[in-house]
Amino acid sequence: MAEFDIFNLSVSDVETHEAKSTRTDVLYKPSADQGKDGTYKALVRFVPNPENPRNSLVKKYVHWLTDASGNGRLVDSPSSVGESCPIAEVFFKLRNSDSAVDRKMSEKLKRREQYYSLIKVIKDPQNPELEGTYLIYKFGYKIKEKIDAELKPNFGEPTQVFDLFAGKNFELVITRQGEYNNYDTSKFSSSNSAIDLSGTPAERTKEGMAVIKEELDNAPSLEPYQYKVWDGDARDFVNGILRQYLNPGDSLDSVVSKPAVKAVPKKTAAPVAEAVAESVSTPTSSVDSSDDLDSFLNDLDI
Repeated sequence: MAEFDIFNLSVSDVETHEAKSTRTDVLYKPSADQGKDGTYKALVRFVPNPENPRNSLVKKYVHWLTDASGNGRLVDSPSSVGESCPIAEVFFKLRNSDSAVDRKMSEKLKRREQYYSLIKVIKDPQNPELEGTYLIYKFGYKIKEKIDAELKPNFGEPTQVFDLFAGKNFELVITRQGEYNNYDTSKFSSSNSAIDLSGTPAERTKEGMAVIKEELDNAPSLEPYQYKVWDGDARDFVNGILRQYLNPGDSLDSVVSKPAVKAVPKKTAAPVAEAVAESVSTPTSSVDSSDDLDSFLNDLDI
């Protein structure tokens, strides 16, 4: 027997399967230019990934590639998951060249560290409409260092900044240094606190945890920002870009046709094998972790 009277249906009694409206702009992208007198200030809270708490901090390497027409695209580096990266092969081929022109060109193939985490915006005078909302924050190595300093401090007790009840708020301060954003004065609050719920700290009670869970269930997902294996379109794009940097006759088939590079005889593949080994064993050598990383990523507006 139905729970409602089939002869007296209300407008909400039948599921019409209408598409739920979802917010597409879920990235938090503050910049010094948006702040008062060139300084952006906000208070945010790093929160655990409800889909996989152990993966609350997404890390990957990326390459920003542009074709001859100036069209650009961001691609994930297979080195993010410990696989050989064809872009890194060409990078080292150019960087180790005797030609100054080649070495200069290699700069366009540098890989960069990129991080994503779920945050709750506690206070943001520049964008007050964001206060109380959960967003995906894209950031660089400078802020990652500040997280590491809390997790593994030189002195004192470590703090799990993603802890909902004993973590710390993050005082985000962005200034302009030259043409780039600078995060040197950003820091975690000195004292531990519970996450903010409507202006008051959450309580570790059944009711308090239920409210937090409901909020996190409606938060944006980190899944789209995880490392993605290249599909056919991405491989074709990378193939076309790398051909611009290689001498005529160089073959890319073994490099870009599959996610990983197959082994080939040492006699003909030694330079490439050495390049790949270097790109995997010394990841920081081709990584740009300078202050301009966050600006670089934000300016791409992706």
